[in-house]
This record gives sequence, structure tokens and C-alpha cells, in this order.
Amino acid sequence: MKKYIPRIAMLAVRLASAAPSPAKLSLAVLFSAMALAIGAEQVSAATVTYIVGTCRTGTQFSTIQKALDASPAPDTVEVCPGSYAEQITISHPVTLEGIEQGNGAQVRIVATAMTINTTATDGNPAAAQIFVNNVTGGDVNLTNLQVNGSGNGEGGTGVFFIGVLYLESSGTINQVTTSNQDGTDVTGFGMWIVGGNSKTSVTVENCSVHDFSQGGIFATTTASATNLTLALKNNVVSAVSEGVDAFFLDEGTDPTVTANTVSGGTSTGIVMVATEGSIMGNTILGSSLGIELASDGPSVTSNNIYDTTQVGIDVGAGTLKVSKVEHNIIKSVNAGSEGETGINLHCGNTSSTLVNSNTFMDMDYGYGDAPAGFAGTDTYLSVLFKVGTCTGGSVPSKASAAARLSLPGQSLEQ
Repeated sequence: MKKYIPRIAMLAVRLASAAPSPAKLSLAVLFSAMALAIGAEQVSAATVTYIVGTCRTGTQFSTIQKALDASPAPDTVEVCPGSYAEQITISHPVTLEGIEQGNGAQVRIVATAMTINTTATDGNPAAAQIFVNNVTGGDVNLTNLQVNGSGNGEGGTGVFFIGVLYLESSGTINQVTTSNQDGTDVTGFGMWIVGGNSKTSVTVENCSVHDFSQGGIFATTTASATNLTLALKNNVVSAVSEGVDAFFLDEGTDPTVTANTVSGGTSTGIVMVATEGSIMGNTILGSSLGIELASDGPSVTSNNIYDTTQVGIDVGAGTLKVSKVEHNIIKSVNAGSEGETGINLHCGNTSSTLVNSNTFMDMDYGYGDAPAGFAGTDTYLSVLFKVGTCTGGSVPSKASAAARLSLPGQSLEQ
């Protein structure tokens, strides 16, 4: 559009210098106004990009936080490869991205002397390495960053330690690694997404989340309405300690969980408490429980669950009227004791029209605690009993889930 501005301005000058008829003067004024308006539009549309480091020319800063806080507020902050000992707070729409330079492509945000920058709803303090705090008017996008929590110093303090926390903010987390949100007596989470009274939407994709002490990717809300929409896809979540959940999707969220890989000693690969959404095409390896469907509503389809120790899919919701559990492959449920089960129906009055076409291999029971007369159209390979019913051959139910931790809520500054 730049090349048209001089033409409009020249036309205005020519008209003004011609015979001063009222019509020509009016036309000159019109074209001058058009030139000014287009120029103003160009200025407002200009983007502001800052550089952290010296690997590229431009407006440079020594720290990520200084670049984010600069005026005018940046649209994009590009971070040169290196290690940055910072605790970052983002309060306006921006894209924060690591960039390649020479032989380096790793932007590493490391734990420093952490301070409490939010709090849980029960008053429990929390410290987030990257805190996206109530951003309105646009998205916050994170790309190509490594968030490392080693040496966080939060052991035994009672503080929740979080790699990336989005609080009532929208955006995309893409190609981000969180690691080492753990330690002795540390309650650590890789990523935590919190919804509230405003409509927000967050995508987490192509990320690696590992070495956390409590949870991998958690999504919760402070509101009763479903205001948080989530797309969780193509992520790898790995746990090294038992008794933790890789994904936890709470009531009040609307999550689509697709094509993720979960591995390690997790208690549960995916916990779905939300009443809407879907779990599709994921691979879960080596957890105690593959998928927990705690509410009726979401669908659980075409997942691959291998080498669990208790149950492949646990239908804790009881009776299903909406959810479909179909086309899942569950192989090798092996706890070394009786009761190894592919899908536990918990004696709910669930029809095989909703739960069917699943494949079971190498376990005691295909279906456990099934209602009388349940008979799905499924494939059974090396399974001792196809169906264990509540009235005969009942499968022992798993132990009650531990109480869930409270979620981060309001900022201490609010």
C-alpha cells in the first residue's frame, strides 16, 4: 500500500493547484484525507519485534522480561540461543519464540531464585517459570522454548512449582519442552492451563513434557460454565515417578486430546473429568491405568494402550448415555495378580451400543464389572474371560483415586 500514498498525495496537490472551483477544492480535500487515513492505518498495522541477545540486528535486550516490558509493547520477542535464568510474567498479547543461530537452536529458561507469583484456590502458594496472567485482546504464543526447573529450591516449601501457567488467557504452546519440575518434596507440574469467567482457547501441540513430580499437562477452571476450550495434540508426556497423572482435564473444560504419547510410571495416562470433549488416537505405555473416563459425555476412541498394570480404560462415570468407547486397542494388562482388566465398567447400566469394537490381548478380563447381559462386538486374543459381570465373576474395582490438588487461581496482586 506504501506506493499508492504518494500518488494520492500528488493528485491532491495537482487538484489544489488547478483552477479553484469548489468541486475541485472539495475533491482535493477528499484525497488529502484519504492519504492521511491510509498513512495512519499503516502506522497502526506496523509490528514491533524485539531481539533478546545479539544474534540478530534490531532492538536488542539482555533479558526476556525486559523485552516483554518495553514500550511500545512488542508483538514478537525473538530469543537468541542460550540460557536465561529468569522467571517470566506475560501480561499482554505477544509471540515469544526461540530462534536458530549458527549451530545453536536451544533457548533454555532455567530456574532461578523462584518467587511466588500466583496462589492456589485454597491459599497454597505457587511459583510459575512462565506465567501468562489474564491476557485479553489477543493471544500469547510460545514457540521453541525449553523450560527447565532444575535447582528450583522449592523442596519442602509447600509451593506448587509449574513450568508454564496460562491463567484465563488464550494462545498456542508449540514445540515447548518442560522438564525437571520436580525434586524432593516438590509438587511439580509441567504445564497448567486455567480457565475462568471469560472465554479462552489454548492449543498445546508438538511439546515434550517430562520429569515432573505431580502432573504433566493439567487443565482446570475457576468457573462453573465451560469457558475453556483446549486442543492437546502430538505431545509426548513422560513420567519417571509413580502416582502422577500425565493429563488431567477437569470439569468445566472442553478438551480435544489427540495423537499424544504417554510413557513411564504414571498413575493414569489421561484423566477426563470434563463432561465434553474427546480422547482419540493416543498411545499410552506403561501406566497403572491408561484412561480414566470419570464423566459421561466425552468419547474415547481409537487409542492404543499397552502394558498397563491395572486397567486399560476405567469407566468411572458408571452408566454411559452419551460417551462412546470404541475401536481402542488394549494389550498386556499385567499386574502380576488376578483382576487384570481391559475396560472396567463399574457395574454401570451401559449398553454395548456405546462400548464396542475394542480389541483386547493378554489379560484376565476383557470387560470387568459389566452389567448383566452385556456383550459387545469385540476382538479377544489370549484373554481368560471376555466379560466379568457384576453378578458373577466380578473384577475387583481399583482403589479410589487420591484427592485432586487445588488449582492456581487469582494472582497475589489482585
